Amino acid sequence: MSKIPSIKSCNNEELDLELDLGRLVSFLRSRLVAHIDLKLAPMDLTSAQYIVVVLLAKGSVSTLAELCEHMVYDRGAMSRLLNRLFEKGLIAKTQCEFDKRSTILCLSEKGKVLYPEILPIINDVYKQALNGFTDNEKDQIAGLLFRAINNLDA
Repeated sequence: MSKIPSIKSCNNEELDLELDLGRLVSFLRSRLVAHIDLKLAPMDLTSAQYIVVVLLAKGSVSTLAELCEHMVYDRGAMSRLLNRLFEKGLIAKTQCEFDKRSTILCLSEKGKVLYPEILPIINDVYKQALNGFTDNEKDQIAGLLFRAINNLDA
């Protein structure tokens, strides 16, 4: 049985993408999360928390269920994440006037102030990851990743 090379130490020729695609995507995600967490630490935010702040700021979501769907989180994990953001004073919760069982989420004033500070930090991490790529290569990466996602949803 051959030894499986570490993603960090191998090259394209050593990979079998049909076997290693998951490891490769997972490794990239882990590296992005580690860099984002490091950069956001002075703001007392994590990579998962910043995504919630951005989604609420842009008005893309307003409920726990929408966040779960958007971020592919289960309700329990999302509830814990939202509670941490609420404790930090970054989000506010109100009861839906049409459905008393539902809670509407929005950024607090503190969250609204923090939001514009987050995006340049995140963009710098993404720029670092894509350093040396041409615009065409960046478009190719996005297109190929979307195609793989859509293949799984077909």
